Amino acid sequence: MKKRIICLLTAVVCLNLVFSANITFARGRKSPSASPRPTPVVSTSDRLTALSLTSVIVTIYATHLSKEYKVTPATKIVINGQPGTLSGLAAGMDVAVTTLPNDATTAALVEAKTPARW
Repeated sequence: MKKRIICLLTAVVCLNLVFSANITFARGRKSPSASPRPTPVVSTSDRLTALSLTSVIVTIYATHLSKEYKVTPATKIVINGQPGTLSGLAAGMDVAVTTLPNDATTAALVEAKTPARW
């Protein structure tokens, strides 16, 4: 009788170890499709195409057309999150332009970022 109980307990312990090892293995295993892949950074912002003393020309990402915005002394310019000036802007920068509420051709705010380098 003692041998049967010892065999039964040994079998239970062995089965417990096997099943717990399989569960741990299944949880820790990653399928090939779940492996981390670097995702490319896609810039969906508009690009600063040209500058003058009184305006900025922006290429609109969605339509690939250019639009010119007048810049006044009241236009706020932000470059890489810091206050900037018109002379700090450069062609090729990612840009977002906010216009005046009553004038869609005059820029109230120009936010520009240096494009990411690969």
